[in-house]
Amino acid sequence: MASPSSTVASSKVELHLSCTKLKDLDILSKSDPMCVLYTKRGGSGGGWSKVGRTEMIKDNLNPKFAKSIVMDYFFEEVQQLKITVYDVDSVTHIDDFSRHDLIGEAEFTLADVISAGQELVKTLRQKGKTCGKVHVLGEELEDNKFDLVMQFSANNLDKKDFFGKSDPYFEIAKTQEGSGSSVVYRSEHIKKTLNPKWKSFTISAQKLCSGDWHRTLEIIVWDWNSNGDPDFIGKTTTSLSDICIERGGSVRNLPIENPAMKAKKGSKYHNSGIISFDTVKATPVHSFVDFIRGGCQINLVVAIDFTGSNGNPSDPKSLHFNAPDKESEYVYAIRSVGSVLAPYDSDQSYPCFGFGAKVPPTFQVSHCFALNGNEQNPEVVGIDGILGAYYYTLSRVQLYGPTNFASFLDRVIQMSSAPMSQNSQFYNILLVLTDGIITDMRQTVDRIVHASNLPLSVVIVGIGGADFTNMETLDADDKPLVNSRMQRMARDIVQFVPLRQFKSQRGAHFSLAKETLAEIPGQLISFMKAKGMKPNPPVLRRQETTMQTQAPYPSSNQPYQASDMPPSYPSGPGSSAPYPSGPGQSAPYPSGPGSSAPYPSGPRQSAPYPSGAGPSAPYPSGPGPSAPYPSGPGPSAPYPSGPSPSTSNQISARSTGTDGPPPYPI
Repeated sequence: MASPSSTVASSKVELHLSCTKLKDLDILSKSDPMCVLYTKRGGSGGGWSKVGRTEMIKDNLNPKFAKSIVMDYFFEEVQQLKITVYDVDSVTHIDDFSRHDLIGEAEFTLADVISAGQELVKTLRQKGKTCGKVHVLGEELEDNKFDLVMQFSANNLDKKDFFGKSDPYFEIAKTQEGSGSSVVYRSEHIKKTLNPKWKSFTISAQKLCSGDWHRTLEIIVWDWNSNGDPDFIGKTTTSLSDICIERGGSVRNLPIENPAMKAKKGSKYHNSGIISFDTVKATPVHSFVDFIRGGCQINLVVAIDFTGSNGNPSDPKSLHFNAPDKESEYVYAIRSVGSVLAPYDSDQSYPCFGFGAKVPPTFQVSHCFALNGNEQNPEVVGIDGILGAYYYTLSRVQLYGPTNFASFLDRVIQMSSAPMSQNSQFYNILLVLTDGIITDMRQTVDRIVHASNLPLSVVIVGIGGADFTNMETLDADDKPLVNSRMQRMARDIVQFVPLRQFKSQRGAHFSLAKETLAEIPGQLISFMKAKGMKPNPPVLRRQETTMQTQAPYPSSNQPYQASDMPPSYPSGPGSSAPYPSGPGQSAPYPSGPGSSAPYPSGPRQSAPYPSGAGPSAPYPSGPGPSAPYPSGPGPSAPYPSGPSPSTSNQISARSTGTDGPPPYPI
């Protein structure tokens, strides 16, 4: 597992703001609008903090502001934004917002801006009334979009080893805004030399200097020691603009100094060596933001462990146990990671699978089954849809085992093998939630090596306190995976994080998402580069955020629309529960008369899945218990009834284990 610095943003984004049809608050003239941008990052735990503001434009209800606002963009975070539009009443006190009249506000996330393509349009509201529109265009700063190919050497370094020459290596540290510095690169050490020439390396401008080519960089040279305690040789400072000839730099070498040696030797001290910048070449590159703005679709796929080692879901000690006042670690992880990825998925539909359980109606063990019971269409709508399907599955399957990954990896590999063209780009992210030790490790490695050539990243979150040594092996940061045919993986696509590492931390949701998703932008870029794909021009993908909390199952016999879905799952006492429960709290889906029904009946709005007569019920019942959701005539029902190929094919060589070969060459 790589450990990305918490201070390194994915990029810097410049936000351009404009408004249309603002409400006029002035009696004798038009309003004098100004926009103020606030942010609230996922792990801050606090309120809104000001990022910046635009200028004031006098007498204009359709202003286009010239002053833009620049902010850091973190793909792996939910960066909540709020734009407040004021009618300025006092120019001399323009930053005292209490002196101005509020026109309206709009909330969204920075991810909404990035994924919108050309621009995001939000409705401004004040006390529930529409007060106009705000248009937000986000553009990445061009100075971020460079890779630097660099090679350094040194001469006449101080000798630090008593019986031999030094073993030098160097570090580059960038100064942070405010104070301090952080190491962004560390070279290899070269043994027994005072005149080293280190290997060439490549680093992005964003990581090296946060896209600020004038930011101070420290070059520190050390003498490596086997005990892990290096000796300081010396350091110097410079900037990327000074050493990059392509950008007008003229510095080719600099002396490094050791303040302690200088104080000791006085006027006799000259330096502790000379470091030379042999190669500093800037190469323009495409960025993650470029691909997202150009319409590249990010697709989330979820696979959840239903093996017996999790414990009986009705037992409070079970990893699957959910209570109104305490969500399980599985729910916790789905919310944490899903909330970050949701804005990038335009249709908000997510294929969800389970593994390691006995599944009805045959109750044979399956290592890949659709959580919604529909093998032909395993997608659910929204993050709440994932949770709804998860709870539903707990109510109908028998937890079993073993913990096999190969079958659901085959399913996701098949999805990721769909044709992709320059004009139709996508990238899949598989979120695996598991509590145990993989029992088909060889087959899993074979599939991950194969998948490393596909538009796919695999994020594994370890649930509970099991031994996750095998997972660390799959997270091949130091040692690339090799398959049964001795073929090495094309690129690193797996990230593993044990949830227990974050549960006790403040802002743990925030920290888990950051750790699991920080590598995704680089993995997407590496795939696109390998396939010769370039970003498309920005597209107008959507105008309003899809702040979804839809139910996973439609409540009519018509094809469902996001706008038709109820705002949430109604509940009884304890609104945190996604499904209401009557007598018998242990059951996630209480039943009325006829306990065989998975969903309770009653007044239409009182339960999430009413089962009254007629087509209004999403799951009308009839003869044929072979299907989980038998339906009457008509293809409009999401779950067909009667003998179903999906039911019989659910238990297959592909989806039940590792007896059969994968449906592709290894």
